[in-house]
Amino acid sequence: MKAFLFVCMVAIAAANSAELSQKQKEAVKKFTAECVKETGVRPELLAQAKKGQFSDDEALKKFTLCFFKKTGILTSDAKLNTDVALAKLPSNVDKTKVAKVLEECKKKTGKTHADTAFEIFKCYYSAAPTHLIF
Repeated sequence: MKAFLFVCMVAIAAANSAELSQKQKEAVKKFTAECVKETGVRPELLAQAKKGQFSDDEALKKFTLCFFKKTGILTSDAKLNTDVALAKLPSNVDKTKVAKVLEECKKKTGKTHADTAFEIFKCYYSAAPTHLIF
């Protein structure tokens, strides 16, 4: 249970220790639980993704798509919604830097919507000064 709770949070962390609001934390917990249930992703894969270790696992890809759609970061056709993604960042994050990263990641695509969501997530994780992690 502790492992599940550990992976059921989103930590947006930068060098300046950006913090999510309580409302954001509650939404993340809810969406994470829903997407875990819908996709059957293994909690250990989420824990690995949090550390930047991405497994080429279909359930993880589907989880990423599910989570990003529920948060509005991706549209129903798996297009990155930059405005929504930026709006979800804490106020003390340099949104100009993140916007540049998102513009590059927006170009990532895959064979399926889940593949596209996963490629966008990996791109963002590797290049962003602020990480969004499940």
